[in-house]
Amino acid sequence: MITYQKESFKDLAIDAQELFKAHSAESSDRTDVLPLDMNYDAYFALEALNRLETYTVRDDGMLIGYTAWIVDHPMHYKSSVTATSTLIYIKPEYRKGLLGYKLIKWSIEQIKQRKVQRILMGIKPKHDFGKILERLGATYFEKVYSIVLE
Repeated sequence: MITYQKESFKDLAIDAQELFKAHSAESSDRTDVLPLDMNYDAYFALEALNRLETYTVRDDGMLIGYTAWIVDHPMHYKSSVTATSTLIYIKPEYRKGLLGYKLIKWSIEQIKQRKVQRILMGIKPKHDFGKILERLGATYFEKVYSIVLE
């Protein structure tokens, strides 16, 4: 049975070690220079400050996907609150059908309860799920380029 729930990042970190590695292998570039090295202390600190929201999807208790959001006041708009997606992943074998759409939709509904004014989600070119976000009311906002220095 598929379930969606809010979880602490500490609980996610325990279950997600292999998923974090798979996520990084699939979506990161230049891992020769920038290998996966999760800053768990930073995530835990954000969670302690109530600035991190973590949601998971499980199949009969087995972790199959997650989203994590940083909720903060942007530097240029200190009177508003923005939720920025920092992690989103679903195991490849679960990407068919509507599960990804449902996880994103459900997590957006949850994050709205934080009274945010803007939701931002970055998309990697090789895993472009922009059409799903557009179905949920998102509009194209920004393009980001990366320069990896050796």
